[in-house]
Parts: sequence; structure tokens; C-alpha cells
Amino acid sequence: FFLQTSSTLPFKMLVRHFVGSRSINLRSVGYAYQSKRYLCSTTNTKGTGILLMNMGGPATQEEVGPFLHNLFTDTDIIQMPFQSVTAPILAKSRTPKIKKLYEEIGGSPITKLTTIQGEKTVELLDKLSPETAPHIPYIGFRYAGPTIPDALDKMKSDGIKRVIAFSQYPQFSCTTSGSSFNHLWRNIKAKKFGK
Repeated sequence: FFLQTSSTLPFKMLVRHFVGSRSINLRSVGYAYQSKRYLCSTTNTKGTGILLMNMGGPATQEEVGPFLHNLFTDTDIIQMPFQSVTAPILAKSRTPKIKKLYEEIGGSPITKLTTIQGEKTVELLDKLSPETAPHIPYIGFRYAGPTIPDALDKMKSDGIKRVIAFSQYPQFSCTTSGSSFNHLWRNIKAKKFGK
């Protein structure tokens, strides 16, 4: 299981990392993390997983409460006294108002948009870098489903051994990309990937 981790690279550089010196004309749309460290080395890979990470959003009314709970209990994004007690109370009190706002827009479109982005990204990567193909998109949201643990479980069941964790946030911040990458690493450790 190979996962990029240590330094930020624009997406264009990420693709060049896999494609080599071939000329490519891509817009930078996010950041990825690169590392030479293998969590579990293997010579038999079933392709490259592209983990598209973002905040996520509630697609249905029922998902608003859990979404807010996950958001307010994340100490990477919000720190408050007695957070384990105050965050659930805050999430519960905000849920009715936020439900109305999501109802007005028909739920969050982020899963649909990220799915389309993932499909287009891997389609391009398959053409540009057939030696690391097939590239398979996985969505890992921080506060709503499909979650990062869901994506890791799916990659493991699919037999994926090489993964690119690709932050979809437009900038790096400890409260956005940082929180998602911390959550990713905690779950990799908890699930004992590479052991």
C-alpha cells in the first residue's frame, strides 16, 4: 500500500510524477502529497487508486445532523472547551436551521460533482500514464459519506496497493486539507494497512 504523504505538489506535477517528462497541459486543481515511503511493498498491483478528499456535504435531510456533529467534534478545525460535550449540543441546536438551507438547494451536490471529477481525472491519467493504470477513483469525505474510512475499506477490498491521496480543497490549511490528511493517517493506522 503506497500513499503519498510528505510534500505538497500541484496536480500537474503529480501527473508528471507518474507520466515522466512528457509534456502535459493540465490546470492545477488541487494538491497531492508525495513520499517515497512504502507502507506495504508489493509487485502485483491492481492499478492506482485516486482518493479524492474533501469536506463532503449532506445530500439528504437525515445526513445534516451527523454532518454537523462530525464537523463540530473535529479538533483540527474547531477547538472549544469541553468539546466532547459542547460539540454535540451545538450540532443538535444548529441542525434545524441548516436542514432548511440544504432543503432549499436540494442537498449538497458535492458527491455528484466529485464523482464526475474523479471519472474525468482517471480517464486522463489512464491515457497519460498507462504504466500505472488502471486508475480508479475513490471518494473520501471528512464529514459526510462516503467517508475516508469507507474509501479505505473499498480500496482494500478491491486489492488496491498504490494510492494517491488527492486533496480537493483549493488551498492548504490545517483546518481543511490538514484535517483530512490527519483523519486519513489515523484510519490507516487504526485499520492496520500495510501490516
